[in-house]
Amino acid sequence: MLRRYFSLLLALAAALVGVQIPNYVTQYQQRIDAQYTEAMIYYREYQAIADTYLNGDMQALLAAHENSDNDIFKAEAVPLRTLIDRVELLSYEQQQLQRALPVQVWFIATQANPQIRQDTWRMYSYNVPMTTTAVVTALVSAVLTLLLWDACWGLLGWGWRRVRGAHKGRRVTP
Repeated sequence: MLRRYFSLLLALAAALVGVQIPNYVTQYQQRIDAQYTEAMIYYREYQAIADTYLNGDMQALLAAHENSDNDIFKAEAVPLRTLIDRVELLSYEQQQLQRALPVQVWFIATQANPQIRQDTWRMYSYNVPMTTTAVVTALVSAVLTLLLWDACWGLLGWGWRRVRGAHKGRRVTP
């Protein structure tokens, strides 16, 4: 009886953890989108300069800054390169996050920008969204956890029966 109640509590805990997966993905997407939007404000200004003078070639604009005789423009090449790289990174991450939830989770876990992932955890807001994806993820988490739990209990019971059976078959001689 107690094991049954513990199983129910375990399933509930797994469901609550499972519902956080799509919630975390959503918050990560929002962070990426916000940073991309902000970076694009500055990027568009440089893009306008590149459009006017260099047929829109941002790499040519960067090279012009890097090769300039003017130390001010040369120094400006470093933040410009950082901005270009950042926009490319955030654009790539946005593309990866347009796929199915399991692919998004795998991407965030294995390839996402570590700093953005860490910032998302730091500012993470726990809630229980009632979207279809969240409910399905919660149910799958609960079922998988219960299957693992029952398998562990089954193995323990099997091992216990083997040990007990081995001891019953032995006779103690005086």
